[in-house]
Amino acid sequence: MKTNKLKIVSAIIAVLCCIFLYGVLFGKDTLSNYSRAFILPFFVYLYFLESETKSRYFAGFLIAWSIGELAKIFGSFDYALFSKVSNMAYIFGYINLIIYMLRSMKITVLLEKFKTPMVVLVGFVLYTIFFLNQMILADSAIEVYTFNFLLECTYNVCILLILSISLLNYLYHDSKRGLLLFLASVCIVFSEMVQVAYIFVAADYLLNVVYALLLVTGFYVVYVYIVSKINAYYKILS
Repeated sequence: MKTNKLKIVSAIIAVLCCIFLYGVLFGKDTLSNYSRAFILPFFVYLYFLESETKSRYFAGFLIAWSIGELAKIFGSFDYALFSKVSNMAYIFGYINLIIYMLRSMKITVLLEKFKTPMVVLVGFVLYTIFFLNQMILADSAIEVYTFNFLLECTYNVCILLILSISLLNYLYHDSKRGLLLFLASVCIVFSEMVQVAYIFVAADYLLNVVYALLLVTGFYVVYVYIVSKINAYYKILS
């Protein structure tokens, strides 16, 4: 019975991803937006169906991400309200993912064994935050130091922290599951960066396609991470 449910949920996710890509490739915005919004709720169901050991933080990440996606499709009713709800849900979800990864690592070990990578990552994060904010500020309609601007900045900080911490998480555990989580983070974070360029710099068709391909690839890696039984136990450094 569980195997049948897994096949059904997997098939639904695959179909929704294909519809999303079709909508992006052929300019069907409504189709792509609605199909994307319903992908994540099935990931939540998949996680509770398939994972033997469940983390409330990883579950919180998936649930909050789902709420953020679903809030977008209600934007036509009140864009200002639902865009705030969406961004706050994303931030809450990303904070849960950060906690999920940090809980499996010892800060003292990180500082001892990965001091140089941490310094490099801090520099990378600060530079990228500056670069993203410059792209956002290129839009003359953006008002600086408003709640929306601060929310956008917080969002950017969160996605870059996820990228950095997921790399440290992989180096720390040296496991295939750690690698999957890092690859998923790379795809999701770079899809977000491409989307920022698409929204605030140039609404170029190619940027939108790259964004969609990166996001779907990220979805696939998250799927593999959830259903994978390989290397279920981390190799912990001491």
